[in-house]
Amino acid sequence: MNTVDFDTLKQIPKILELLVYVKNTIEKGTVEKRWFNTRELALYTGYKFETIKSKIKKGEFTQNIHYFKKGGILLFDKVEVDNWVMGIKSANNIAYSKKQMEETDENYSDLVEAFSA
Repeated sequence: MNTVDFDTLKQIPKILELLVYVKNTIEKGTVEKRWFNTRELALYTGYKFETIKSKIKKGEFTQNIHYFKKGGILLFDKVEVDNWVMGIKSANNIAYSKKQMEETDENYSDLVEAFSA
């Protein structure tokens, strides 16, 4: 008798997202930029530079979720900013156990190997 591993089924949306990303990247022939500095984020979102700084001060953008400091520069994660715009809770707020992260890495590696063959 076959059994269904529900933990594996929960990964289907992420796998689909990765497949769509790979398909779109291949079709476009380009890789989409993921990290923006503050001025680039202003252009991307339509907010003024000062408004973005204000949102940081007010805590609407959270360090280590929406942006990271690297060498004194703020780098904004496009994925998290898009989620913020759409009102979707950040995936970075979820605390993953080391085992879950290793399993995710293994599953991703298996997926990459399957498409490489």
